[in-house]
Amino acid sequence: MRTHWYLVRRCYSVKSIYSSTVLVPKTKFPVKIGKKTNEHEIEIQNVCDFSGLYKWQHLNNTSDKQFILHDGPPYANGDVHVGHALNKILKDITNRYKLLRGYQVHYKPGWDCHGLPIEIKAIKANEFKTLNTSEIRKKSKSFAEETIEIQKRAFQRWGVMADWGNSCYYTYDKDYQAKELNSFYKLYERGFVYRALKPVYWSPSSGTALAESELVYNDNHISRSVYVTFPLLSKLPELSFDDVIKVLVWTTQPWTLPANQTLCFSPNIKYCIASCTHASGLYLLAVDCIEAITRRTGEKFNILQTFDGSCLEGMICRHPMYLERTVRMISSDIANTSKGTGVVHIAPAHGTDDFGIGQKHNLSTESSVNSDGEFMAGIAPNLEGKFIFTSGNEAVVEMLKEEMNLFHEHDYKHSYPYDWRTKQPIFVHTSNQWFVDTAMLANKAEAAISGITTYPDNGVSSMLNRLQLRSYWCISRQRAWGLPIPVFYHKESDELLLNESTIQHLVSLVLKHGADIWWEGSNSELLSPKYNADEYERGSDILDIWFDSGVSWDCVLRDNKNRTTQADFYIEGKDQYGGWFQSSLLTSVGLQGVAPYKNLMVHGFVLDEKGQKMSKSIGNVVDPMVLTNGGKNPQRDPAYGADALRWWVAESNVHQDIHISATIIKSAAESVQKIRNSVRFMLGNLNEFDETNIVQTPAMLILDQYFMDVLRTYKREVTAAYEVYDYSLVTRLTLKFIKKFSNIYFTIVKDRLYCDEKESLRKRSCQSVLYFTLDALLKSVAPILPHLVEETTLYNPTNNQSVFKSGWYTDDITDVNIDIINAVETALNIRDDFNLAIVGKQPTTYDVTLTTDDNIFKTLKRLTEGEGNETTLSEILTCAECTVVGGGDTPWVVDVKTTTMCKCPRCRRYKVTSSGQVCDRCMEAMTDGWNE
Repeated sequence: MRTHWYLVRRCYSVKSIYSSTVLVPKTKFPVKIGKKTNEHEIEIQNVCDFSGLYKWQHLNNTSDKQFILHDGPPYANGDVHVGHALNKILKDITNRYKLLRGYQVHYKPGWDCHGLPIEIKAIKANEFKTLNTSEIRKKSKSFAEETIEIQKRAFQRWGVMADWGNSCYYTYDKDYQAKELNSFYKLYERGFVYRALKPVYWSPSSGTALAESELVYNDNHISRSVYVTFPLLSKLPELSFDDVIKVLVWTTQPWTLPANQTLCFSPNIKYCIASCTHASGLYLLAVDCIEAITRRTGEKFNILQTFDGSCLEGMICRHPMYLERTVRMISSDIANTSKGTGVVHIAPAHGTDDFGIGQKHNLSTESSVNSDGEFMAGIAPNLEGKFIFTSGNEAVVEMLKEEMNLFHEHDYKHSYPYDWRTKQPIFVHTSNQWFVDTAMLANKAEAAISGITTYPDNGVSSMLNRLQLRSYWCISRQRAWGLPIPVFYHKESDELLLNESTIQHLVSLVLKHGADIWWEGSNSELLSPKYNADEYERGSDILDIWFDSGVSWDCVLRDNKNRTTQADFYIEGKDQYGGWFQSSLLTSVGLQGVAPYKNLMVHGFVLDEKGQKMSKSIGNVVDPMVLTNGGKNPQRDPAYGADALRWWVAESNVHQDIHISATIIKSAAESVQKIRNSVRFMLGNLNEFDETNIVQTPAMLILDQYFMDVLRTYKREVTAAYEVYDYSLVTRLTLKFIKKFSNIYFTIVKDRLYCDEKESLRKRSCQSVLYFTLDALLKSVAPILPHLVEETTLYNPTNNQSVFKSGWYTDDITDVNIDIINAVETALNIRDDFNLAIVGKQPTTYDVTLTTDDNIFKTLKRLTEGEGNETTLSEILTCAECTVVGGGDTPWVVDVKTTTMCKCPRCRRYKVTSSGQVCDRCMEAMTDGWNE
């Protein structure tokens, strides 16, 4: 078909005495943007007032239909990346579609402005110990403000619709901070927030507690693992051995042994007393663990006697490092034989399960390690000040050797939690922290999300799974840049002070001065006059940034005129199942009893074209701004434009991880160009058409009726795809649609568009199809390609109103007779066979004879009616003449032969009997004043 397109273009470009009588397409709409894509799209944004559309729809859309998409705030801690592009463009496609459907859209972009990610980038490493809190906060805020402007410009460049100048939210705003303090207090007042001594994930490299979502797991972490012995002091009933029996225990964290308080066993495990080939004494361990221990240590065991675990209840052992300390053995399900020895060492200060056992049995939970990860004074002289993961571990091992209680040591590679920011190991640290009682909220949360819809549909189960994994949520952090937990502590009793009076007094100060007042004001300023400020000291903890963003529904949506704090949509990445989706859910059910969202769309991560995670060290990072605007070297990094980036987002299966590269974006840009080509063809052929010329479907030519039915199907399918937020399906339907129109319909109808009399039914019928098709195509791709679509308003002779101000299309195409549809479908299949028979040759130079069976003959009858040798069937085949003969044994046989007719010098169709003669159709067109 490409050859035919070229020939058709060529024949009308040749100068002849009839050239001026042929109505070729006329439009200034650019066929290509070329190397200035960036500048061109920015000009379109300015000329078409992209920045004013959001405000326009609020002023002009008086519909009661509201659509609230609440923006999950990105961190203000660096330049934009492809994940930002995926997320923001998905949201914008959704908003723009809802706008077209007549909704008043509420979308307030936001930024998460607090937290360690910003502190780390804003403050040089050597400044943390020299700067005071106020200085750190000023530098952090300044960095966040600069980053926000960079990210905001990127989002605007991608065409994201919002009121960027006046309607964004920032978690460091005074008003936001005041509302967040109120949200915190309401949760506290209702018993959902409390302070307690609990084990938390602690990052010594960041100096703060971490949430589980702030951890990454290093699968190649190497621990200095040990098998250690606890000498048994008690006598086992019915067992009599002269040698000392040593309870064998395994741990990957020797530094936790100074905090050991007990040993756990299981009454359901079979234990034994065994001798060892290369070590003196007798050892107590689980029978089922012997084989694995032998493989690990090389030591062989000889079982002397076995017994049930229940015999160990209440047995007393000596601590392996401190001979004066004894350790009691207690039963627990924590002990098993999957690894280790069947006996578990318990340090309540340094493990979640350990802490629970300690609480149950009234054991000490006092930590032997400070917040820097160093052993504190009083533990042992040779441990004090040593870092647990290095010299601290070494010192513990040496003490075990000195006491003859080290059985074996070895390096052990395993998965271990790291601080996701510093990429350094963390440890479990028991300390006083603030928590949200997720266990108390769990049932309400599960009930709340049972009624929401997720895309993909497994989202609810993913949310439930994450909820069940979290028994409490630590919301306190030990940093400078954030919102303070608004609590005072009595200097003598340590009793906390937090009530309606103290919170409202502080809120009034924050509304005026911002949260900085907590660090810069005096106690007498911060406390209401009814309290003696000298008796109290303010808390030093700040709120977790997940709490900052988790109450954004309360701090932001309440400002809208939509009268609800429940959003229609949240759209974020799959990591937010345990992050923002969950923190928002927990705070919302605690404060308003419902989920903060009705629908969730969850997208995957963006990977490189090979499916690898992007990393600067690997060198595979793709910069979305380079893809959009071009790089320093335009030859190597051309500008593909925002619409190409948006098409990539829309065409991707966003619910899975997505690949991106310059090659992939180039392919997306080519798809956008295909749409541009089709749009340009239609604009050019509608240059002298207006609504008064429209031919309604029943009065159209048969071929045109058929393609109106194709258009109706396309409109219905696209609408259905948008309604379930399947933008990938929209792109596939669109490319399939324009391929059928451009390769078939446009090629077929060029002859009557260019050469028919301009007021003829044949021409107006075809132009009507183009009119309806252009409108539907532009609206179908408008949410995805706003630059291209808005550009058409500058060149559209039939409608110069912004597509986004004209609403969605209606499904008002009259039903087309099924016989017509069947006839044209059959003719198009025959057309394929005809083109295969003349590959590379001009179809207009051939006469076609079709021998068909009687059913096909009857089907095609509608298409063979017409004057002379120009019928609907010959138009579809684009041949000189077509004859249909019935009575065949097969559906059809295509017989072609070179036509004996001559070429009309005006239309280039083989319709005349002598050379140089003008065909009747062309003569009529010229006679009727085509050139006036």
